[in-house]
Amino acid sequence: MPVPDQPSSSDKTSSLSPVLNTSNGDGSETETTSAILASVKEQELQFERLTRELEAERQIVASQLERCKLGSETGSMSSISICLHSN
Repeated sequence: MPVPDQPSSSDKTSSLSPVLNTSNGDGSETETTSAILASVKEQELQFERLTRELEAERQIVASQLERCKLGSETGSMSSISICLHSN
């Protein structure tokens, strides 16, 4: 399934412009921009952390699955039992 195109950084900036242009011009636009930027950076860090955690979990599950496959190929009842009870 194709992945939809991700908006470029210039697209993201232009999509924020209507929000930023509604300020009253007394410096709150800069504060709003800074707040949005800080929020985006925080979300990026959270996304990166969650991505690392998800990849670590994926590797754990893949290794468990591989052990189960190897155990079932050899017909070892102890390996099958371990796989069933490791969850």
